[in-house]
Amino acid sequence: MDGSQDWLDSEILEAGKCLLGLFRNKLCPAYVREQDMIMYAAPWEEADFRVGVYLYDIQDYSVMMTSEGALTDTERRFPPKAVELSYMVFCNETHRFGGIQREQIQVMLNEIVRVVYDNPMLEQGNGEMLQIAFLRENMDFKIRLWGSFSKPLQPAVYIKAAPLLIRSERKRRVSNVQERDYHVVPGNS
Repeated sequence: MDGSQDWLDSEILEAGKCLLGLFRNKLCPAYVREQDMIMYAAPWEEADFRVGVYLYDIQDYSVMMTSEGALTDTERRFPPKAVELSYMVFCNETHRFGGIQREQIQVMLNEIVRVVYDNPMLEQGNGEMLQIAFLRENMDFKIRLWGSFSKPLQPAVYIKAAPLLIRSERKRRVSNVQERDYHVVPGNS
C-alpha cells in the first residue's frame, strides 16, 4: 500500500463512518434536522453541530483470537490486530444558532441511548460486523476526561465498538511440505 492512500484504507475511519451514519440515519430528521449537524467533533470545538461523536480511546482487544491469511502458496500475512474503540456521543450546548435547551439535550441523549440499544451490531462496508455497546466509565474518569478538554463535565453517552480488525501489512514466507516417499527396508530377523 503506498503512503498516499493509507488514510483511504483505515479500518478505524471506516468504523467511525459507520457509527456516524447510524446516528445520522436514526436521528434525522425527527431529532436533528440536517444530517451534517451530526459530525465527528471534539467537545472543545467551536463548530456548528448538534451532536458530536468523539473517539477518545483505542484499546487492545486480545479476547479475540485472529489467524494469519494466505496471500499465495508461499506467503502469509500476519494476523490482524483486534482493537476496541471508545467513543463519547454528546450534544453541543453552545451551538451558534440558538444552542440546545436542557430539555432538548435530555431528549436527544434519550434517543442516542435508544439507537445504541436497538442497534447492537453495525455492519461495516467490508461486510464485517462491529458490536457496539455501552461503556460503564466511572465518574472520576469522566471528570478527568472532560477536564482534559478544559470543559466542565457534561452528560454524554459512552460507547465501545469492538472487535475492530486492523489488517497487518507484515508478511512471511512459508514453504509447503513436499511429498515424502519413505522406503522401508524389511530387516533380517
